[in-house]
Amino acid sequence: MSISISGYSDTNRVPGFYFALDNSKANTASAARRVLVVGQMVSGTGTALKAEISAGAADAIAKYGDGSQCAILVQEYVATDGQGELWVLPLADDAAAVAATGSFVITGPASASGTLALYVDGQLIAVPVETGDAAATIASNVVAAAASVVNVPMTLTSTDATVTATAKNKGLAGNDLLLGINLLGTAGGQSLPAGVSVAVTQPTGGTQNPTTLASGLDALGERVYDLVAHGYSDAASLSALKAWTADRWDAMDQFYGVGVTAYRGTYGQTTAFGLTQNDPHHVVMGISSSPSSPVRWAAQIAAQAAITMRSNPATPITGLALSVMAPVEADRFILSERNTLLHDGIGTFTVDDSNVVSIERLVTTYQTNGAGVADDSYLDVETLLTAQVCLQDLRSYLATTFTGYILVADGSKIGAGMKGTTAAIIGQSCVSRYRVQCTNLWCQNPDTFAANIVAENVGGGVVKLLLPYDFANQLWVIAGSAQFVKS
Repeated sequence: MSISISGYSDTNRVPGFYFALDNSKANTASAARRVLVVGQMVSGTGTALKAEISAGAADAIAKYGDGSQCAILVQEYVATDGQGELWVLPLADDAAAVAATGSFVITGPASASGTLALYVDGQLIAVPVETGDAAATIASNVVAAAASVVNVPMTLTSTDATVTATAKNKGLAGNDLLLGINLLGTAGGQSLPAGVSVAVTQPTGGTQNPTTLASGLDALGERVYDLVAHGYSDAASLSALKAWTADRWDAMDQFYGVGVTAYRGTYGQTTAFGLTQNDPHHVVMGISSSPSSPVRWAAQIAAQAAITMRSNPATPITGLALSVMAPVEADRFILSERNTLLHDGIGTFTVDDSNVVSIERLVTTYQTNGAGVADDSYLDVETLLTAQVCLQDLRSYLATTFTGYILVADGSKIGAGMKGTTAAIIGQSCVSRYRVQCTNLWCQNPDTFAANIVAENVGGGVVKLLLPYDFANQLWVIAGSAQFVKS
């Protein structure tokens, strides 16, 4: 029998006791769960296209600018997931981009004191109003009040009775920043002061998201990002992200990553948008007319998904509350509409009686295979997250177990302690690890896996494996017939 001992030479003749520490059977570590947010910066110490680990909301404001997409993404993410590892890829506004603008036009004077409750991207700007305040005075006070609110994504200026809101980041995403008045209504203690009225023009005119997105993603290198949150829904940005994630899932890279974003639109617009998408590595939440922007939704959804993934990637991501503002009741998607959206590659949410928004179901936009045939293999994002964890775990296990080994033909006699293996032994090791993964409830039916795995020594030191994975399902529906009798 030949036992290999690291660092010890068989030519040694000096008496003594020599022991090496071998960790090859002791590795129980799991891969780090890392999330990337991608957005635009406006100013600060950060460098465009240079990804950095986040040190929190205040750090993001200092690096990327107050009210920037990056700062808001970080703020919303860490408010939900304060324990996860978060990275930021900042983009500069495109040189050809135009900022979206909207406005509040105020009418006065106020005949009674009160508080004017204005909203920008779901953020409350509370403006004190005194009896006799003229419209221009109120408009000026709106600007002053907005300046004291952190991370407002629009700059407010006033001219006479008009308050103009200009997106701090130029581009198409600015068109998804909504303005609002008294969004909580009288039940929430919000109403216009007597004598005051406000007319709102929603932001429009934003053009051209950053064309540097693709190069910024390519520059990220080999670091694994499990989830990538952003606020883009334009074709160019989604195409860049689709190409990038597809490359990272192939066998030669194994860097993985699932994109998360949101889409603002009516039911008809959202279904039409969903039908144009077909990406197994991307989740899009349809948010209807929510006052909160897609940037805020994406960050919070990614945070909830990351928390779930760290606990158990096969756990259904459902019933998890978000702090975004709900659409008005008339704009909320009803059950039949949500069912259609889920068939069109769009994630869904619910709203309870207290107006709390919760994730209902996250699906990828993948709907048809390369032949154009309906394909639900990548329907649920949990399948992707579970696959990612399983493959990372198996890769780590095999690397720890077999790195530096000699490969010989199946049936070869290998002495105890010798660093040699066969394809069959590697296959059995995969079966053993699959059973461990099944105890974690990541996958199922280990005996079927054991019966169908193929491990083949193809020569040249290469072993090819056919791994018949059966990932765990998520419990989505319990249906029953309440068959009653009368007696």
